[in-house]
Amino acid sequence: MKRTERNLSRLLASLADVRRLLILGHDHPDPDALASGWVLRHILRNLLDVEVILGYDGMVGRAENRAMVDLLRIPLVPLADLDPSSFDAIALIDTQPRSGNDALPDGLVPRIVIDHHPLRKSSRNVFFCDIRPDHGATATILWGYLKQAGLPVQPRYATGLFYAIRSETQNLGRESGGPDFKAFKALFERVDNQIISRIENAPISRRYLGLLDGAFQRTKLYGNVSVTMLEKMPYPDVPAELADLLLRVDEVEWALVGGVHRRQLYLSIRTSTERAHAARLLGQIVGELGRTGGHSTMAGGRIDLRGKKKTAEAIQRLLVSRAREILGVGGKRGRQLVGTQPCRQQGAKGRRT
Repeated sequence: MKRTERNLSRLLASLADVRRLLILGHDHPDPDALASGWVLRHILRNLLDVEVILGYDGMVGRAENRAMVDLLRIPLVPLADLDPSSFDAIALIDTQPRSGNDALPDGLVPRIVIDHHPLRKSSRNVFFCDIRPDHGATATILWGYLKQAGLPVQPRYATGLFYAIRSETQNLGRESGGPDFKAFKALFERVDNQIISRIENAPISRRYLGLLDGAFQRTKLYGNVSVTMLEKMPYPDVPAELADLLLRVDEVEWALVGGVHRRQLYLSIRTSTERAHAARLLGQIVGELGRTGGHSTMAGGRIDLRGKKKTAEAIQRLLVSRAREILGVGGKRGRQLVGTQPCRQQGAKGRRT
């Protein structure tokens, strides 16, 4: 608590001269970025005489994320409707400068950075920086701030933070630690369970089911590695969503998914192997082609296809080749995930019944 108390005091002091603040999460914000930015806005609006705008770039594509924004009434403003240079200061939440996954304009330096990903060199000179890689979610940091601020914990904010931690850590089963467990337990008593249920069971379209069908048809297994490359996808969250799902397939210990959206190739990798350095591995796969980031068991990346001499398909083939080589399955023959094997009843992962 001393660390949180000290950091909240420093955070407030860093905004003493600010009257208008822009909060930005990473592009195409997920529940962690949405809830963390929203709660930071709530804290600052109540403790300081400051106008705070929660902006975002890209799209909120995943059904659960759209439901979260709608049901909790999160006041998002598209970055296209804002002029970042008109604000006195900018706060980055759940991302860091020059990470390649946020819309911080070139030449603008954020006043504040709050994140749970490993510290980047670009964050070291930021006026206020709270980076905690030992936390499974940025929302856990914001829960500490909210408690320290002494503000009433309204069910809407508790629900947002709880769902963010739950989704980011897969119900505390991935990349989570003591602070996340404590926050999860404290927030559980304050959440609106009906809203949580409506978010987690958000309506999906037939188009989405068609997307899953096409993705499964394009998925190949190389030993314990699942690889999926999509030509086009409706929103950038698809690779992360599919990678999480494919990792549940028995025999699969690594899931790599890529897809193209608006001339950007998005990538996600997941593994069930602890201390596997997924972020480092994805960095090796992408190399000079783009930017990556993440944690031990999960990572993401993006390659800007504009101006590239190679086609998207050629780049995807190169990435698959690199991934197979690095993961030690270069000599394995690819098998289709679906369509070639008879359906068999399955028990726990790794066993057949």
